[in-house]
Amino acid sequence: MLLLLFKLGDGRYALPVDHIVEVIPLVKLKKVPRTPEFVAGMMNYRGKPVPVIDLSVLSEGVPSELKMSTRIIVVNYPFEEKPGEILGLIAKNATETIKSKLESAPASGVVLDETLDHAVTDLNSDGLLQWFDLKKILPEQEISVLFQD
Repeated sequence: MLLLLFKLGDGRYALPVDHIVEVIPLVKLKKVPRTPEFVAGMMNYRGKPVPVIDLSVLSEGVPSELKMSTRIIVVNYPFEEKPGEILGLIAKNATETIKSKLESAPASGVVLDETLDHAVTDLNSDGLLQWFDLKKILPEQEISVLFQD
């Protein structure tokens, strides 16, 4: 399985690429009033308004750093309520992919370095990656209102 690696705080995370539509540079966002703090805004993605979530605010409570390696990961909306919708996720260092021997998420949610096909030199000091499960981490009720007609 191919995984996209990115950082949140001091942790390294892995997201299966089959959830990803595209990884794009950070673009200017339109702020949306009365939305949760983790909603960075809306972007125009191929002529369609797409909500963008700042994963650093969601997980760490602080905005993502505006660096060249900060990206928007465009993903298929993971919840059944709005099939066919897409969502943007801001993350640091979302610039590297790696192959894993895993077929699905590990029960522990942690990817050990021996499950990877080649060594990654920039893992956490303990050699672990956290599996990023969109359905478990993203707050469905708060995000689904962004797709209301």
